[in-house]
Amino acid sequence: MNKNFGFNSSMTLGEAMQKMRESESEDNLANKIPADIAQALEQHDAVHILFNCGTSIQDEIAVHLWMLLATTANIGEMHRAVASQEHRHILSGIGHFKLIGIWLASLPRIIGIVGKSLRMKKRLAVEELSRLKEQSILEIRREYGIVL
Repeated sequence: MNKNFGFNSSMTLGEAMQKMRESESEDNLANKIPADIAQALEQHDAVHILFNCGTSIQDEIAVHLWMLLATTANIGEMHRAVASQEHRHILSGIGHFKLIGIWLASLPRIIGIVGKSLRMKKRLAVEELSRLKEQSILEIRREYGIVL
């Protein structure tokens, strides 16, 4: 499934995150995760919104790159969050050769993300997510220099 949420940039990040959760199915992975991983997934959701990424496999690759290059996210926590059995099952269903092809086809976008992340004013402070949720998406993008 591919969703591109296309939130109104005047919404607060918290409102957009709530809307995103409401649009997901009831039996999604977020409802079955341990509390210690919930924070990393919430940061992941915020990156989906702030960097305007949908839910296709190409968008998930983009989100992981944005998190690595443009945020203060703890990479170890991020990897723990995606190392779940469910995540591995999804990836094995796609197949390694197809994943390699998707990565190769995504190279132009990957190069663009690298360039845009280097031009940001500062890295997105995901540890301040509770404060960021109160700001509009547009304000956050301006504060950090996020260019889509």
